[in-house]
Amino acid sequence: YCTNGDGQITHVRLRIAALSGTLPSLLGQMSAIVTFIISGNNIGGTIPTEVGAWTSITQFAVFDNALSGTLPTEIGTWT
Repeated sequence: YCTNGDGQITHVRLRIAALSGTLPSLLGQMSAIVTFIISGNNIGGTIPTEVGAWTSITQFAVFDNALSGTLPTEIGTWT
């Protein structure tokens, strides 16, 4: 949902929503994202490096999915 008044997505909460597929690199374009929770689904593949561009993220939960690989080093810039 949007909360910043500009119509940008700030919160994604889709926990246990029967989602499948992979995370697209376009996620990196969600520049206002604060909360990203997709735990308890069947998301596969890797976490795209583009999410490292998120500068406002405070909650990131992707556990209990079918993700593989390592965390992108780009998320090391999150504070």
